[in-house]
Amino acid sequence: MNKKWIASLACVCLLASSFTAAVAEGMKPGTYTEVARGMYDGLTVDVTVSESKIEDIKVTAYNETAPGWPALEKMPAAILEAQSLAVDTVSGATRTSEGILKAVEAALVEAGANVEDFKKPVEAKEVAAPDYFPTMGSVELPEKWDESYDVVVVGGGFAGLAAAYSAEKAGSSVVLVEKLSTTGGNSAINGGQYAAYTSKRAADLQQKLGLEPDTAEKHIEDTIKGGDNMSNPALVREMVYASPVYFDLLLDNGLQIRETLARPGGHYGYRTYVTENQVGSDITNLQLKMLKETSATIELETKMVEIYRTRDEANRVVGIRVATADGYKTIEARKGVILATGDYMNNEAMVKRWCPDVDGFDKKQYQKTGDGHIMAIDAGAKMENLGHTKMMHDFDSGLMYEEPFLYVNMEGKRFCNETIPMSSLNISMSATYKPEDRGIHFRIFDSKTEGAVEGIPGVPPVALVGEGSAWMDPETVVSGNTLEELCEAAGIPVADGVASIERYNELCAKGCDDDFGVAGSDMAAIDTPPFFCIKGDVGMSGINAGVMVDNRYRVIDTEGAPIPGLYAAGIQAGNPCGGINWNMPGGFSNSHIFTAGRYTVIHALTGDMTPAHPASFEDLADSFVGEDGGYAWDSPLCATAITVW
Repeated sequence: MNKKWIASLACVCLLASSFTAAVAEGMKPGTYTEVARGMYDGLTVDVTVSESKIEDIKVTAYNETAPGWPALEKMPAAILEAQSLAVDTVSGATRTSEGILKAVEAALVEAGANVEDFKKPVEAKEVAAPDYFPTMGSVELPEKWDESYDVVVVGGGFAGLAAAYSAEKAGSSVVLVEKLSTTGGNSAINGGQYAAYTSKRAADLQQKLGLEPDTAEKHIEDTIKGGDNMSNPALVREMVYASPVYFDLLLDNGLQIRETLARPGGHYGYRTYVTENQVGSDITNLQLKMLKETSATIELETKMVEIYRTRDEANRVVGIRVATADGYKTIEARKGVILATGDYMNNEAMVKRWCPDVDGFDKKQYQKTGDGHIMAIDAGAKMENLGHTKMMHDFDSGLMYEEPFLYVNMEGKRFCNETIPMSSLNISMSATYKPEDRGIHFRIFDSKTEGAVEGIPGVPPVALVGEGSAWMDPETVVSGNTLEELCEAAGIPVADGVASIERYNELCAKGCDDDFGVAGSDMAAIDTPPFFCIKGDVGMSGINAGVMVDNRYRVIDTEGAPIPGLYAAGIQAGNPCGGINWNMPGGFSNSHIFTAGRYTVIHALTGDMTPAHPASFEDLADSFVGEDGGYAWDSPLCATAITVW
């Protein structure tokens, strides 16, 4: 430890002790229990105080999901050390952190403290590895690496976890580095959907729900159409044919799903699976468990700050530099670096520069700061779709797959075809309202039970708004025994709301949607009380800008050539399926991200070093498809790929 760091630490300790002495005495000693809202309600905190200081803080109950868990331990410790509520929140767990701060403040008030005494600024500690971004890549390479692995994966979401697991199972040494204090990232808070045309559960669910078997061809067709015909057909084929393989792997490892097949906007058929709690952490928690059962190394609170690329004839990426709480270190990647760091949605400067039209919209995901983009640009990567924003509608409840339903706006007017792809739907929602309304809308449905409507297998609302699911919040679901009661309770203009629902019911009886073009087979009247409504709005969920990749997920440089040793997966890749990232059918994102994470490994380990592997993803896709349209498990190429998986 250097002298400068020791001196800084001594100053902080002196400041902390002097601050404690300055706190006004007079609190009533004891333990105070407060309940606050973090990401969800029910965050319970016990705060013990003496006459002059906070003695202990314990979180005793919570409903937080995985991204918030690090704050449960780190925030109490930080508040105790500083004796202040002015400590920084935990990166990636902001809402949970804020909930703990509110609970501690409420306890101090109850104890009779002058709360302002506990809000004095906290002197920031000198960081061992301040942010540093090199210009135009690395000029010098490390003479000696601090750590060395075959594969280095950057980012701990869906794609990164899939890539790290796949690389280790292929026999490579692997390290996954994640800048947050836990894995999961934004993947952990998504909707827990997975689109796959088939799976080991498909036949049973299709039989139970009275559905026809799906086909890969229709899934491919829907994906390309949903992407406004901007998709790369080879990558779409790979996503479709490979997504059941990874989904079956998750099922084999214990993933719990609901007894339903959903059809979000953009899909012609029911091919979207829903996790038990309808939240991405159902999957990321399982992925982490699977990864921990391997020999892979996981390094948290480790931020990539540089990509090392040689300046010789090979011009190859050979490793990365990271910042940790203990300083900088270098990590060698003998076979490849896989970037899976997400987009730049929470980097205000980048949003203002490349997406000025949506600057100011609510952001639905918070950890995306564009670090991987900056590092990739420095290494010479070409960027794509920098201003391609993805909007999404969001509901206060996780109740997403009740069917049938219709949307009305704040004026009680129906405004769109409810079955169109997600982004088209969001455009309709955004365009219908004044900017200050944030695209507020209402989803209305009734009490039809599962299978009550032929061809539309719904999920009973009572099954989703019950106990045992941290994602569901029954209080956000409004109900009424009549349409008038429902509209009044939801804050929808009663006359217009009822008129819209009755008009929709008339169209259902007619079997043709003359207003917005929903197929008659996709409609069913809202006529079975009690009736339900949930309120939502529209905001930014992502920016589909990233590094350009080829058909093997190799990162492309500004001259149009692949950068040896550098790969990208997930949303980090700016053009995985062309426009599909902008106008995706529901559930596409997850299945694409998982399969992309695995494909990068295939090519990082063998793709650009072993001529026996195919030169394009389309060739690999053909090897997966048998004459009956199923997996050609006996093909040599398929066996090779499965070995890597």
